[in-house]
Amino acid sequence: MSLWTDLLGAEVRHVVAGGVPTRIVSLGSGPPVVLLHGRGGHLETFARNLPALAAAGRQAIAFDLLGHGLTGRPPAARYTVEELTAHALSVLETLGLDRADLVGQSLGGWTAALLALRAPERVRRLVLIEPAGLQSEAERLTDATTRAAYERGGRAYADPTPESVRTRLAGLLADPGRVDPELVEVRTVLYRPEQARQVHRLVRAAGNDRSLLTPRRLAWLTMPVLFVRGDEGHTPPAVVAAAREAVPDANVLTVPGARQWPQFERPELVNEALIEFLSKEN
Repeated sequence: MSLWTDLLGAEVRHVVAGGVPTRIVSLGSGPPVVLLHGRGGHLETFARNLPALAAAGRQAIAFDLLGHGLTGRPPAARYTVEELTAHALSVLETLGLDRADLVGQSLGGWTAALLALRAPERVRRLVLIEPAGLQSEAERLTDATTRAAYERGGRAYADPTPESVRTRLAGLLADPGRVDPELVEVRTVLYRPEQARQVHRLVRAAGNDRSLLTPRRLAWLTMPVLFVRGDEGHTPPAVVAAAREAVPDANVLTVPGARQWPQFERPELVNEALIEFLSKEN
């Protein structure tokens, strides 16, 4: 399989959301589920999930976050998580999605959670896959393994060669041998423009501590929430457990043999869990 065959039949288009040209992919029909990728990512992150969701009777939608992939890069943007959230809400409004399920991974999970807090009437169910924002950047980087992965990832932005991008992707997976060569090629091309690399630098430098997903903030979530973590993920299990306990209606799925990208590394398991969770009535 490849990205091309995984997304065979999908519609790829650009819409203007909040004044920003935004690349969107959609597949299938039915109740909408919107997927938000992580920092430095792009909609192809979910190539292994969109077809399964569509086959389960859903309109599966993913888009490039503000400044990421082939979405526009407003000159005045600082790429804080609040700005990404405002743009994501504009995408829902532009697509006419009054109510949808949200699935967010890493920075996309943080964005999805803030969107659910800002506009709870628009979010039916929420899935947070290895979400960022549960810890401050300073706290997160005290872990040596996480810091090493962070530094390796930075080299992919600074010098986007196939080798540096492959190394970044390998750091997201429990098994580095699962890195997809086609995804390496796509991401290398997307990282090469200087504007793209500047966005990644700004995203990393953005001061987001005021927007952290603290237990007090998470307690305001009113919809069912599923936390998905890899059993080798960088977020400490105790931090995920505290987040789950804070949310009135939440559960945790731990995916074996996965790190930061369980939806990519173990798609068959994660897709089954997503379909089951999202099929439930509120």
